[in-house]
Amino acid sequence: MSDPSKRPADTGSARVGTQENRRLHPKDSWTILVIDDEPDVREIMVISLEDAGYKTLSAPDGESGLKLLASHGPQILITDIKMPGMSGLEVLKQARRIRPETQVIVTTGFADINKAIAALQHDASDFITKPVDDTTLHLALKRAMERYQNQKELADYTRLLEQTVLNQEKILHQEKMMSLGRLAASMVHEINNPLSGILNYLQLMIRLADKPDWDEARQTRFKNYLTIVYQETRRCSDLVSGLLQFSRKSSLQFGPVDICDLIEYSRMLCHHRLELAGILLEITCDPKIPKVSGDFNQLQQCLINLIFNAIDAIEAESKSESGGGEDASSPDQTAGRIFLTAQIDDADHQVCIQVADTGKGIPPEDLPRIFEPFFTTKQDGHGVGLGLSTVYGIIEHHNGTITVDSARGQGACFTILLPVADKHTENKDTNS
Repeated sequence: MSDPSKRPADTGSARVGTQENRRLHPKDSWTILVIDDEPDVREIMVISLEDAGYKTLSAPDGESGLKLLASHGPQILITDIKMPGMSGLEVLKQARRIRPETQVIVTTGFADINKAIAALQHDASDFITKPVDDTTLHLALKRAMERYQNQKELADYTRLLEQTVLNQEKILHQEKMMSLGRLAASMVHEINNPLSGILNYLQLMIRLADKPDWDEARQTRFKNYLTIVYQETRRCSDLVSGLLQFSRKSSLQFGPVDICDLIEYSRMLCHHRLELAGILLEITCDPKIPKVSGDFNQLQQCLINLIFNAIDAIEAESKSESGGGEDASSPDQTAGRIFLTAQIDDADHQVCIQVADTGKGIPPEDLPRIFEPFFTTKQDGHGVGLGLSTVYGIIEHHNGTITVDSARGQGACFTILLPVADKHTENKDTNS
C-alpha cells in the first residue's frame, strides 16, 4: 500500500464510502497546528506534514498553542492528550470556544486510552496512539479534513436556508400586497353595482314621497324599496368588511347557524342578479336540518360566491349558444337553472349543501386547479380568481370540506359538508 504522505500535493483525494467522488481542497491550503511538549515528537510530526505539502504551526504547550489558534486560525489541531500544565483535553475544550470549526486530533499512549475516549465525547475529530506512524497520521488527517469540509458546507447551507426563509417572507408579503391590490380593484366593480341600485330606488322613493294621498299599496311599495336599499347598503358594507378582513388577520365569530335561514338570506341578496340574468333559483332545504357551528356572514359569503359563479357559467353558456349575443333568452324564457339543496347526511352526521347549475361546466384539465388563488376561467374584467380559493379557506376553517363535480357542457355541482353543531354549542346560544 502506498504512503499517503508521498502523493502529490493536489491529488483530489477520494472521499471514503459514499462520498468518494468528492474532492478535498489542495494540501497547501490546509494549516495544521501541532501541540506537544516533547520536542522530538513535535519536530518529526511537523517534518512529515510539511513533506506531504501541508502548512504547519507548532507549540510546546497548550497555552501558547491556543494563542496560535486564535491568531492564525488553522483548520486542524493535533495535540498530545497528556502534557504538563494544560492537558490536551483542556486544550480541546478551549479550542472549541475559540474556533469551533477547527478539527482536533488527539495523540495518546495506550495507557491513556480512556482520556482519548473522553476527548471524542468532547467532539474531538479523531485520536491516534503513539508512536505515530505516517499512514495512521495521514488517514486521521484525511478524516478530519472531510469532517471540516462537511461542517463548513453544512454551515454555509444553513446560512443559505436562513437567507432563503427571509427572502421567502419578503416574497409572501409582496404577494399579499399584490393580492390585496387586485382584490381592491375587483371590489370597485362589485360595490358600484349595489350603489347604482341604491340611487335608483332612492329616486323612486323620493317620487313616491312627493305624491299626495298615500294608499296602502303605495306604502307597501315604499317599504319594499326601503328594504332593498337596506339590503344593498348592507351588501356594500359586507364587501368592504371582506376586503378589510382579507388585509389583516381576524378571528371568526362562531355560533349555531340555521342552514335554511342562511340559504334564504343568501337568496334575498342574489335575487336581483338572478332576475336580471333570467335564471331560476330552485331551493330545497330540509327544515329538520340541525344547526352547524360557524360564522354566519362567512358561510353566507361562500353561498353567494357559488351562486354568482353559477350565474356567470350559465350566462357564458347562453352567449355561446346564441352566437355571442348579449340577449341569450327572451323575457318569457329561462336562461338556466341553479339548484340549491341542503340536507342532513345521517351516515357522517354532517350537513350537506349543494349548489348545482346548468352552465357550461368546467373542463377536466381545470378541475384540479379550481380552488387555487388567482386561477380563473373567466374573461378579463370578470373576476381575479380569488372567489373559490376564499370559499375553500372558509370551509376549511369550519372543519368542513368542499368538492366539485363537473364535465364540459354539463354544468357543475359544488358540494359542501359541514359538521353538525354539538348540543353544548346550541344550548349556549339559546341561553345567551
